[in-house]
Amino acid sequence: MANLVSPGVQVTITDESVYGPTGTGTVPMLFIATGQDKVDPTGTTAIAAQTVKAKAGKPVLVTSQRELTQNFGNVDFHKVGGSVVQGDETNEYGLLAAYSFLRQSSAAFVVRADVDLTSLRPQSSEPTGPAANNTTWVNPSKSNWGLFKYSTTAGWEAVTPKVEITDGQGTPSGHLSQATT
Repeated sequence: MANLVSPGVQVTITDESVYGPTGTGTVPMLFIATGQDKVDPTGTTAIAAQTVKAKAGKPVLVTSQRELTQNFGNVDFHKVGGSVVQGDETNEYGLLAAYSFLRQSSAAFVVRADVDLTSLRPQSSEPTGPAANNTTWVNPSKSNWGLFKYSTTAGWEAVTPKVEITDGQGTPSGHLSQATT
């Protein structure tokens, strides 16, 4: 590079382009998880086509970011109080990766897993209605509650806790017993 001897402007052009090069004829396949039945990002109440349960597990050729969002909806990150919860398991990192890849490349196959990330988020109200198939519920009338001690001969045995009250100097001043039911 030449040094200027008199006042003037020196211009340097640096190409910092980033490309996702692939081998000839190679199109990557990305596996993602998203919410199910997401709203189409066009503003209508339509469902994004590839987020319905019937389309899960089927590869789709996507050739642009716009096509990706039309098929899979906008990237959704879990928010609490308006702030994104970083590292949350229900954030759509796979969809974000596909979106970022399509910024640099022209095609990718995308397969949506049959997992509804939105349903995995905590709810502020208790569930109602019948339990879903293969759901485990606790039956209080057939469950034992309390403290138990394991014995190699008898298995788990209920124990009655004994609480001793001291005078602060280690001298017992009485005790309380609580029977288990």
